Amino acid sequence: MVRAGLVSLIVIGWLAGDALGAPAARQRVVLTDLDPELRHAMEQALAPWQLEVVIDGGSPEDAGAARQRADADTARFVVWRDAADLVVYDRELGTTERRASRSGTLDPVTAAAAALTIKTMMRLPPPPPPPPDEASTPVSPGAAPELALRIQVGIATRIARGDTTETSARFGGAVALRPWASSSWRFGLAGAAGTSASVSRASFKGSWSEWAVLGVVSWSYARGAWELEPHADAGFRRSTLDGTEVAAARSEAATLATAGGGMWVRLRHARWTLGAALGFDRTFGAPTYSKTGTPAEIFQVPGTAVELGGVAAMDL
Repeated sequence: MVRAGLVSLIVIGWLAGDALGAPAARQRVVLTDLDPELRHAMEQALAPWQLEVVIDGGSPEDAGAARQRADADTARFVVWRDAADLVVYDRELGTTERRASRSGTLDPVTAAAAALTIKTMMRLPPPPPPPPDEASTPVSPGAAPELALRIQVGIATRIARGDTTETSARFGGAVALRPWASSSWRFGLAGAAGTSASVSRASFKGSWSEWAVLGVVSWSYARGAWELEPHADAGFRRSTLDGTEVAAARSEAATLATAGGGMWVRLRHARWTLGAALGFDRTFGAPTYSKTGTPAEIFQVPGTAVELGGVAAMDL
């Protein structure tokens, strides 16, 4: 009797240990898509339900394969993309539902929209109440959404037109902030400088150069892995003419207002984008420098310019 009782206790304890150690099917979601933005967006969207998102590559071919994947990972849901469709398999109900989305790598805004669609297809009950310590923390009704920072560098050929056409290499960078996760607007600050142009006219020999600081606003349109981003900018340019005139040193400098715009065309890979840039600008009040005491023209600061080049950016 004693031995039988001990054996029974051991068996019951072993079964209870297995039951406690087994993962909960309702708390696991298998995602077969390797896009990091989609995984991040799903983790945020499903956080109130305490659902764990597990990455398991290779999309199932049908509902039967999805059920096998759910059984193998002890999960309730299997989520994957079939071309441009989002597909959700519910292991508990044995159903499969799909909605139209986008193919290719997703940007943060598109990934957030896809995660909300996935949450809707799961038909989850209301989320459980938060723990007491979280429930006691006041949350303002207008809680600030997630911010996103973009750091960008670029190189371009600049063709500027004054009394002559000046061609130079340009190097620049920008930092832009997207203040709302659901918005495609960005606001930032950019700077640019380039190689100098030689000037030799009317007894003057030297060079002209400039640099610029600009405020930038842009709007992004994403389609798959491609992104179009028209932008506008305004700020000031610092123009400098240095050299000698009849063996005497001469230096002229001016701070000039400027405004312009253009288009960035990007190809996205995760948080990185690489693409081409086309821009134009107008400089206001561009001065013309003449030989001292005579009307002979030395140099006219360019008033208009176009740029063509490449850009690379990282989203944080």
